Amino acid sequence: MSYDIYLSYSGRKSYLVCPLQYKYRYILKDKSRGDPRGSIFGSAIGRVFQWFYDRKLWAEPDPVAACLAVVDDALDSVLREEKLDPSTDPGFRMMTRQDMLLYIPPGVETIRKLGLLTVNSRAEVDLTVLYGNDKYGMSIKLGGRADFIHSPDMRDVSIVDGKASKHREKYVDAEQLIWYAVQHYIKYRVAPTKIGFLFWSFPDDPIKWVAYDSQAMRASVDQTFDVAKKIQLKSFDATPSGECHRCSYKDKCEEGRKHIAHRRKETGGGYIENSMFDLEGF
Repeated sequence: MSYDIYLSYSGRKSYLVCPLQYKYRYILKDKSRGDPRGSIFGSAIGRVFQWFYDRKLWAEPDPVAACLAVVDDALDSVLREEKLDPSTDPGFRMMTRQDMLLYIPPGVETIRKLGLLTVNSRAEVDLTVLYGNDKYGMSIKLGGRADFIHSPDMRDVSIVDGKASKHREKYVDAEQLIWYAVQHYIKYRVAPTKIGFLFWSFPDDPIKWVAYDSQAMRASVDQTFDVAKKIQLKSFDATPSGECHRCSYKDKCEEGRKHIAHRRKETGGGYIENSMFDLEGF
């Protein structure tokens, strides 16, 4: 079935942060990126728990031992995907591995304690779906994968997104989960009962459920179509903000460079960009 535009949650968020950033990333396919090490731990521990469900590691006599046994495979597969040679920074690989060994056992316990293992539990669930109607005058292919979906009976559905930052809610965005809820409703005509974040690095307080309703879902859809129409109109003006110093394309963006220089002047040179503190692992 044909559609007017493909848009993922990350694409919509990129456009809302800065339309020019969206153009570089999704139109021009510019491969520039910041330091990928900040996301390695989250991707690697997420891969282990994906395999926990996909490979049925939960059914092993000792599920914790089974998860720990695949740590190296999961970490190395993520490093390969990110094109990071571990031999160039063995200390980073070692520290990431140690963190995985530390947080995987309580992660398995969290899954057990919260009942996040059902007959219909799935990981890396593709929720991509086509949606459009006369109100919007266009159709969008809404792209996205949910980390985990749990359901004991296909009606009582929970969507959970795993987070691994050492800063518990610094990188949390409730709109991401509402996007998944919209996709799930369009695709299966079932709105999730619960949507939430699971924080692997905080086993003492591991879950945050996000309140949402049909109004939040409608607002999400309206915002998505508003962004899609602006993309079709090729509206890609830069919108400098506090996110400029994190942008992978700041060296190519005159407005971004001016904004960063202005912020440095305002703060007396204390405006830090690309610091170690921007890495999720710290």
